[in-house]
Amino acid sequence: MAPTYYYRQSRSPAWGQSFADRMVGKLVLANVAAFALQWLFRPHFTALFALTPRAVVENFYLWQLVTYTFLHGGFSHLLFNMLMLWFFGSTLESVWGARQFLKYYIACGIGGGLFSMVFSYNHAVLGASGAIFGVYLAYAMLFPDNYVYLYFLIPVKAKHLVAGIAILQLVLGLSGPTGIAYFAHLGGMAAGLLFFRASIAQRLRHSFGARRRWKAHVHERDDRPETQEDANIDSILDKISAKGYDNLTTTEKRILENYSRRQKDEPGE
Repeated sequence: MAPTYYYRQSRSPAWGQSFADRMVGKLVLANVAAFALQWLFRPHFTALFALTPRAVVENFYLWQLVTYTFLHGGFSHLLFNMLMLWFFGSTLESVWGARQFLKYYIACGIGGGLFSMVFSYNHAVLGASGAIFGVYLAYAMLFPDNYVYLYFLIPVKAKHLVAGIAILQLVLGLSGPTGIAYFAHLGGMAAGLLFFRASIAQRLRHSFGARRRWKAHVHERDDRPETQEDANIDSILDKISAKGYDNLTTTEKRILENYSRRQKDEPGE
């Protein structure tokens, strides 16, 4: 189990919505309902919906790559995961919106399941931890300098805490079977990283594609010379088109982020 911690929010989610109206709330309720069904109809319910790699491969129980995230090994397992989902997921949902958050959550859960199939083929897996660890990663990437209070006492920046958690999961996973799905945690984080970067690249292409169209329209009506910043941005966009966002240098990414932030803060054009 990951260490107990809570966070200080950087922005206020839409707390005006009722618990059940928020996607995070719906996920919590779905997990609680699945837990109740799991204990009412065990062991058959667990056998059908927990992730059993051999059943996925040999019997094509593909739904298990998603449904395993709604099952838990006990009340404390469920309680901890749902608290973490609510604390961190609420902030992410307020930033991304319900639909994008749900896509991300499911992608992280599937990533955790796939890693489990590769590294723990002979062991059944259940629990939302893979998806939750993806949520940790997204929070650290969006709010890296927010402080998270480890064991409710020790302030640690989110980026440092999540990096430490990832290293710890890898070390413990390589140390041998312990009954905890460490590789599911790592898989959730890996899927989250891929999803996060792909989403950033897509938004950049859309945003700067619109910029180029606007710029072309303006130049048809105005002979203002192109600035050095315009030339730099266009060069970076060309590189994204040719090689992808991940091949940008740290400086190039910072230039794009600064430009995008300024454009967002300026009055609508």
